[in-house]
Amino acid sequence: MDVLNDLSPHYKLGVISDAQSAWCLPELRAVGIDGYFDAIIVSGDYGYRKPDPRLFKAALTTLGVAPENVLFVGNDMFRDVYAAKQQGIKAVFFYSNHGNKQPEVAEPDYIIYQFAEMRQAVEFFEQQ
Repeated sequence: MDVLNDLSPHYKLGVISDAQSAWCLPELRAVGIDGYFDAIIVSGDYGYRKPDPRLFKAALTTLGVAPENVLFVGNDMFRDVYAAKQQGIKAVFFYSNHGNKQPEVAEPDYIIYQFAEMRQAVEFFEQQ
């Protein structure tokens, strides 16, 4: 939660989840992070899943931000990185034990291996 504590005062934060609200929202509450997000977009509420661009557009609209001012963090090269890049959003790939890791699907703008590395990712993009 340290990273969320560091970022939330300075940036609007959002979630795009391929889940059902009945599971996603209680899980966010259970780990104590639901209050950090200005937008929580749950695919089950929309009837389509990532990489559908409508989910990303819903998040951008809810947050009131332009795609070029957004960093999207995800652990799937197709559903997250490819989908974000198709919307003009910078993509940070979170290399984890989940998701598609095939580099030929899309090329992330930055790669992290631990969530704490988000601080460095944000600094990297701020310096560009």
